[in-house]
Amino acid sequence: MKKAGSGATAKRERIPQAERRRITRGKLLDATIESLIDMGYPRTTTVEVGERAGLSRGAQLHHFPSRADLLVAAIEHLADERSKEFEAELDARLEKGDNPIDAMVDMLWTMFSGPLYWAVVELMVAARTDPELLGRFEAFERSLGGRIYGAFKQLTGRGDRQAKIAVEMTLYFMRGLAMERIFRENDAHYDDLIERWKKSLRAMLS
Repeated sequence: MKKAGSGATAKRERIPQAERRRITRGKLLDATIESLIDMGYPRTTTVEVGERAGLSRGAQLHHFPSRADLLVAAIEHLADERSKEFEAELDARLEKGDNPIDAMVDMLWTMFSGPLYWAVVELMVAARTDPELLGRFEAFERSLGGRIYGAFKQLTGRGDRQAKIAVEMTLYFMRGLAMERIFRENDAHYDDLIERWKKSLRAMLS
């Protein structure tokens, strides 16, 4: 006779409800971002997201009752994902002892030239005519900008007005380059512009 809890009769450990909820939400948000990148905003429907996530309509509605709820949550999810990328690159550059200004510019270009930024662009355009989405998107941009400025202060030890202006100008520059890449794929051209921007920033902050 087998003892209780051993062999084939052992009960499978149950995943806590909170963890199951986190996993399900993560699948839906990841599927939303993937759809925004692959299909664009207009075709990122709740049906498309559900199919990509492999979840029923009921499960999706339980977590996000509407498409707007899903997209707003996706913005917050994007902020977390982009912050993780930024922090990982920051740690690597600090360990290498790279020039802090060069490190900041390179880290930002990695973010703005990567696939996640296409999802940001899709939501940015949609937010123009959607007040709810616009409000959340503005909050997202402020939060991300604050994190980037905080990382720059950590890298350089500078928190003065000139440093803040340098970060803001860099973000505007990155957004412009990222949008240009929609029409013009030329990595060598962008690499050259990035190097020129590094030189300008070093002069500005010297």
